[in-house]
Amino acid sequence: MLKTLSLQNFVIVNSLEIDFQAGLTVLTGETGAGKSILFDALGLLLGDRANSLQIKPGANRADLTAEFQIEPDINADTLNWLTEAGFDAIDASLLIRRSLEPSGRSRAWINGQPATLSQLKELGEQLVELHGQHAHQALLRTSAQRELFDRHAGLGPLVEEVALAYKAWQDHENALDSAQTRADRLAEELSQIEWRLQLLQDLGLEEGEWEAINEEHQRLAHGAELLGTVESSLVQLEGEESSGLISIGQAMQQKLGSLLNKDPRLGELISLVDAAVINLEEAASQCRHYLGRMDIDPGRFEQLDARLQAIFESARRLKERPENLYALQAQLSEQKTTLDAASDLGTLKAKSEQAFKAYSDLAKKLSAERQKAARPFAKDVTRWLNELAMTGMRFEVRLEPRPEPASFGMDQLEFLVTQHAKGPELPLAKVASGGELSRVSLAIAAVAAQATQTSTLLFDEVDVGIGGNTGHVVGRLLQELGKHHQVLAVTHLPQVAARGHQHLRVQKQQQTDGSNASEVIGLDRDQRIEEIARMLGDEGVRQSSVKMAKELLSL
Repeated sequence: MLKTLSLQNFVIVNSLEIDFQAGLTVLTGETGAGKSILFDALGLLLGDRANSLQIKPGANRADLTAEFQIEPDINADTLNWLTEAGFDAIDASLLIRRSLEPSGRSRAWINGQPATLSQLKELGEQLVELHGQHAHQALLRTSAQRELFDRHAGLGPLVEEVALAYKAWQDHENALDSAQTRADRLAEELSQIEWRLQLLQDLGLEEGEWEAINEEHQRLAHGAELLGTVESSLVQLEGEESSGLISIGQAMQQKLGSLLNKDPRLGELISLVDAAVINLEEAASQCRHYLGRMDIDPGRFEQLDARLQAIFESARRLKERPENLYALQAQLSEQKTTLDAASDLGTLKAKSEQAFKAYSDLAKKLSAERQKAARPFAKDVTRWLNELAMTGMRFEVRLEPRPEPASFGMDQLEFLVTQHAKGPELPLAKVASGGELSRVSLAIAAVAAQATQTSTLLFDEVDVGIGGNTGHVVGRLLQELGKHHQVLAVTHLPQVAARGHQHLRVQKQQQTDGSNASEVIGLDRDQRIEEIARMLGDEGVRQSSVKMAKELLSL
């Protein structure tokens, strides 16, 4: 439930803090005093879009804060939502704050943590339900009727499932339509890919083969030169008798070694010579090893040459570099798999049919649930219509199959009224007077509100066009709702105001700078009598108005 609403520099409010009670709270005041401003502020706190005109002229920013009391046994879904979103409830209390800036920007917080507008809206849908003064106009749209009915019947989760199934079916249908439309182009594209892929498959290129063949071919192509050079190098290393580099090095070892006892400083030089001899011997060993393994096979060279020519020819036909052919084959295989799937009309059709069946099953279940809820809903609304001095009027919920499936199911739902026993069933749009439409809207709102799990209900001048004895019924209706919900109602009817458990008067006060600012005053019994007498409007018969006000309060 809403505990406190605080406003700073909002529209015509300087500074305001209101404490709310459980039950029915009525807000009254002269036209233009700012009653609906309070509901506008709540709307902003719960995700409505803001604009700079909502900041009081001359102020740097507007600050709005609302505190809600969270009951674990009633608001379990809200507590779960807060936890999942990272906004833990503190001592069963929920604090929402929003700041508006002249630039048009705004910031929001939930329990002190930054929040997005979409998060405010999601949270707001669980905390507050608004029935505005123009709600009856919205109900002229069949889409609004369907949404209200589904919400009343608790069908929200099933409606979401149907919408997701519908989207999945549409996605499959779009894929099938696209494949059918592009069939010729896809076939041509697939043919090109298959030709290129077949060429590569016939080539049978293996990973790393191009590099290995190139290396071996290069070696065999220069075989004679390689052999000659290595043999020559081996001769220079080993030589004949003492002419080889190794022999020369060994002789130096002996000469220098014989002189070491005469000058120890020769030790470092001898070490260098020793290392040089070892390296020369290793080089000679490598030469012999290379010559032993070197096999110049003309047949092998011709084989490699032919393979290289085949690779080059494939690369030329495919307009690719030879080193890219192996990767290209993998790429083309993947493309072929994708195009095969995209052009397989049979599979695509089967998937679309399967998706439609899943949607159809859910939509039929939704239709059955709607049919089940329609009769009791219509019965309850009819009862309230008769209470609201519309005796003989009957309310119906018409459900008919749609010509085409939709995201919200296969039903065409519409609210109908029969104005008298023998009268025709008419859509709400055909109801003649605004007063009648307002009362129908109020009856629907009352029934819908009784079923909602939302703790706080807001009624902004829903009694427009209503008066006399019907006003008493409206007051009693809102009072009944106040037994199970926190109800906040802006009203001009004294019959409604008298039913409130809490009475707040909104009034304008002139400021020292000449501007007007709204303020809210909680009324005691005597003040309520004065306010209700004012609302009765008998200015020339004040005594009578006061008496009537007392009588209304005693009901």
